Amino acid sequence: MTEEMMMEMQQQLQQLLDKQEMTEITYKFARALDRVDGKLMKSTYWEDAIEEHQDPIFPDLFFYNDNAHAFVEPAMEGFRALKTTQHRISNPLIEIDGDTATAECYVWAYHVHEENGVDKEGILGGRHHFRFERRDGVWKIKHRSTVFDWNQNQDATAIWAESYSDKYRGKRDKNDDSYNYLKHQ
Repeated sequence: MTEEMMMEMQQQLQQLLDKQEMTEITYKFARALDRVDGKLMKSTYWEDAIEEHQDPIFPDLFFYNDNAHAFVEPAMEGFRALKTTQHRISNPLIEIDGDTATAECYVWAYHVHEENGVDKEGILGGRHHFRFERRDGVWKIKHRSTVFDWNQNQDATAIWAESYSDKYRGKRDKNDDSYNYLKHQ
């Protein structure tokens, strides 16, 4: 193998490692929302990053276009008001250009909230658009924008058996069992 081929293979390997790092940042972002973990959410953004989005179900409550770190506390407050959430990130497409990158990931979000004493399911489908920057060898989000392609808001259908143990129910804080496994996330 020539030196040129080795260099090209090293560049390709580095690009795969960089893409994996950015993909995991998007997963950590989703985890931060579902576990209502503001510290984790802040760790995904640069301090000068911009957060931009508007929720189609709660457009006045969840609308933002400003500093991402300043967004974290209001976001955590809003998510604490929800009974449960789950965010799924998929289909990451990432393009790297030196120490910057852009990406699109699909997002599916499930929220349960109460309206007039009735549990409602807010289900959203859309895409996150990211600008990442690498600083001192570390990738983080520089800008995140979310567009929604569809949503549903309907009466909740989930039924939990009375005898279902609380031990096996997901928690929306650091009491969640996942923190026994993922200590640094």
